[in-house]
Amino acid sequence: MASAHAATLRVGVTALPPSLFNPFANTGLPYVYTWSAVFDGLTVIDENGDVQPWLATSWDTTDPLTWRLQLRRGVVFSDGTPFTAESVVAVAELLTSPAATKDVVARMMSFLDGARAIDDTTVEIRTKTPTPLLPRFLPQFYAVQPQQLRTLGLEGFAKAPIATGPFAVERIAPNMVTMRAHAQSWRKPKVDRLEIVMNGEASARKQAVLSNRIDIALNLGPEETAGIVAEGGKEVYWRDAAVWAYQFAGSPENPFGLKPFKDIRVREALNLAIDRKTIIDALLAGRTIPATQPAPPGVYGYNPDLPPIPYDPEKAKRLLAEAGYPKGFKFVMDATVGSGPADAALHQTVAQYLAAVGVTAEVRAISSNQLIRNVVEGGWTSDSFGLYYNHEPTADALRGLDTQSCLWHHAWYCNPATTPLIKAAHVEFDTAKSLALRQEVMAAYRNDWASIFMHQAVRFAGTRANVSGLKVVNNVIFYDQIGLD
Repeated sequence: MASAHAATLRVGVTALPPSLFNPFANTGLPYVYTWSAVFDGLTVIDENGDVQPWLATSWDTTDPLTWRLQLRRGVVFSDGTPFTAESVVAVAELLTSPAATKDVVARMMSFLDGARAIDDTTVEIRTKTPTPLLPRFLPQFYAVQPQQLRTLGLEGFAKAPIATGPFAVERIAPNMVTMRAHAQSWRKPKVDRLEIVMNGEASARKQAVLSNRIDIALNLGPEETAGIVAEGGKEVYWRDAAVWAYQFAGSPENPFGLKPFKDIRVREALNLAIDRKTIIDALLAGRTIPATQPAPPGVYGYNPDLPPIPYDPEKAKRLLAEAGYPKGFKFVMDATVGSGPADAALHQTVAQYLAAVGVTAEVRAISSNQLIRNVVEGGWTSDSFGLYYNHEPTADALRGLDTQSCLWHHAWYCNPATTPLIKAAHVEFDTAKSLALRQEVMAAYRNDWASIFMHQAVRFAGTRANVSGLKVVNNVIFYDQIGLD
């Protein structure tokens, strides 16, 4: 048998980052899948949603606006230079610069004020406002080689990155990135080379696994992984810190938008009309769980006291009649297709359940880019739309409410009674009070039936039989643990 250390690992993804290796440009999929081969954050979120040491080994506050971090010793960049506090200072300078406001991570960390090196392995991070959950933001505080960043600027660095992760970039092509093992990495990989290959079609990625052109295909659905398993391969799945939901396209001036949605009895009825368990079993291979609120288990602030949402079509019909819609009503639902497992079938199945209680949902497919544009700019032309409550990368229940509350500049859901709770939770340092406030917010969203809550996000990958150690947590792929047996 050939040594695993002489092998090339080939991974198929739906898209490569348009920003290349500027890891501050985005926090979402599929781009983080590529970046996690190269970059390390200061902390990491584990399978239970807890913060763990990574490049920072410990941290504490010296006052409400200052954090002192101890950094891991003996870490080197892929060019052989040591990782020190200077890298943290350089990234802080970048994220607080006026030019960085176009990058998602800089906007997400707009509370940053700066950083100061105490010595090579000790650094202080200052914030403009109290940020009690700062360690949850630090998985996105990637370590970069400071001289390379300052010499080339962020745009140049993105084409020639130097970082501490298990692989170093050799060549960037339009449809593939080629990397070599970073032999001195503190997370030395089990293979010598890595190729990340782009192919937007799930069926094509499945066939690439079956024909031995790639070893791992990410972003598949259960139908594709079942086909791979039938030919001797493997299925890997994991749940993300996100909840799929159908949102009501309202605004602060026009809460819930469409007239029927303004009645809480209608919003509850739409939730009761859907059999989540049957949908999950039929379309998602039973690999996830129904949602009860905006946050799933494992997210900080998840409220375990909220009961399951029952499937009760008779009560749904009764509530609709009480609200003045005994014959139902019609609405338009925007939804993307191809961005999640079995999503086209999911949208149509939900529409069928609603039709059974007299409500007609016209599903209208839109692109992911259009969906994002609508979130950022407003301009919804539908009555509802499918969108995750996405709590990554912080695994904090408030993260998904950055856009889905009165705090968003183009809010579609805005309940002024909940806003003070959200603001208080953001700045509360007391752990028990911080958790209780978040759980109260989750209950408020559930009790207001703020959306049609569906299920925790689930992801599927198919691999060849000889692949071992594929682990994905909070969007991070632990490439150093993947082997080819």
